[in-house]
Amino acid sequence: MTSADLDLLNAFRSEVPFPDAETMDEILQRVVSGERRGRPGFKRLTRRQRLTLALAVATLVIAAGAVAAVKEVPWWQSGSPPVDPQSVVSVARDNLPANVVVADARTVATADNAALVAVPLNKTGYCLIPSLAGTASLGAQCVYEVRSPQRGDEDSTRSATRPATTDGAGAWLVYGRITDPRAASIDFGAFSAELKPGGFFLARVPNRQWGGLSNSANPGRILDSSGAILRRGCINWGPSPTATRSTGGGSSSTPLWLESPGPCRPQTAPPPATIDFQRAAKLFDVTLTQNYSVWKPGQTITFFAAPASDGTTCVAATGPGMPLDQTATMMRGHGCQGTTLPRSATDPLHVSISAQLAHVEGKPVYVWSVSGYVDPKLDIAKVQLHSPNADSAVALGGGFFFGQFRETTGGPSPAPGFPTGPHSLVAYDRSENEVARVDLNELHREASPH
Repeated sequence: MTSADLDLLNAFRSEVPFPDAETMDEILQRVVSGERRGRPGFKRLTRRQRLTLALAVATLVIAAGAVAAVKEVPWWQSGSPPVDPQSVVSVARDNLPANVVVADARTVATADNAALVAVPLNKTGYCLIPSLAGTASLGAQCVYEVRSPQRGDEDSTRSATRPATTDGAGAWLVYGRITDPRAASIDFGAFSAELKPGGFFLARVPNRQWGGLSNSANPGRILDSSGAILRRGCINWGPSPTATRSTGGGSSSTPLWLESPGPCRPQTAPPPATIDFQRAAKLFDVTLTQNYSVWKPGQTITFFAAPASDGTTCVAATGPGMPLDQTATMMRGHGCQGTTLPRSATDPLHVSISAQLAHVEGKPVYVWSVSGYVDPKLDIAKVQLHSPNADSAVALGGGFFFGQFRETTGGPSPAPGFPTGPHSLVAYDRSENEVARVDLNELHREASPH
């Protein structure tokens, strides 16, 4: 692989959001890139929100939530600057919501050569970026709003591993935030961790305990400053660095702290669905009019679909410098890093909108795209994006569609606004009859939390 290939590979990886399944669930409730289903008659429908995992990273805007008192408010006023500001800026630019306040990022906890950086999000939300030896390569997690501090519904508790290699020692970190302002420490059973201002914690699991704790679970407690128990839970350790050696480690996809009735037992996340790239089929080509992922206007990219072992279909894109076999190599073992189509579609038009920060003529702007899927039983023959200035063609194939807005919106401060409308997405049958319509400006307004 050439250096150019590696640069492109790294650029592609930076476009894939870090947040894991739990954070995704939070995003489903609060993401500006919502989804809307169109039905004949255009009836108002119940909205489900999801993050569109397109190869272009969706830059998200979340409205401010209610203020909640979580220890020192605001916690970033007394924190230390990030241990590696450039790394934080890079992670925030490519993998965090657009309205995180990078200028207020703080190192909130340290443990040997490990550090935990927190970045404010909205009025009460936060994103966590763990790092080892100044490198933020263990993922990032976001909580969009703290609504019930004492109940801990918006706590973030994680473990992350870096397997031992020939050129460096491995590490096993536990980190997160307990939002209850009364909390002072966490008793993990094997050891305890003190909570820092704001409720943040970071600790290294001692090497001598790796074998006994790997993929195990034991009771844990959250304590106040007097040692009184505030909450009881189950510590779900996940795999040790030794157990993750073959996968390269990273942040665990299951929470470290669990609260549920019944016995305390190890919980593991199901493995990602495997994708059969041998059966990948081309859907359509798109010549870009705006930036998309690592590709530029004028370049032609190809969308393909490949069946997954869980019965869904994975849709992703390839383009210049990234043949399908290279895309398959990057996605293998990590599930679908594109759009996952359901086993069956029951709605005429299922729409997602997303924004990507780009630089046009040296100025930061947001470029917008629309994608989704249709009900194949309706024999929809065309999907079109209607805008004030001109209509835009939307590529359609295999039940999946993709199109780009001609309009762009302003740069990253304070947040990406949606292009001035009206914009709508319309599906037609083979007789040019309108089958479904989605008002994209309304979709944007409804999908944004209030």
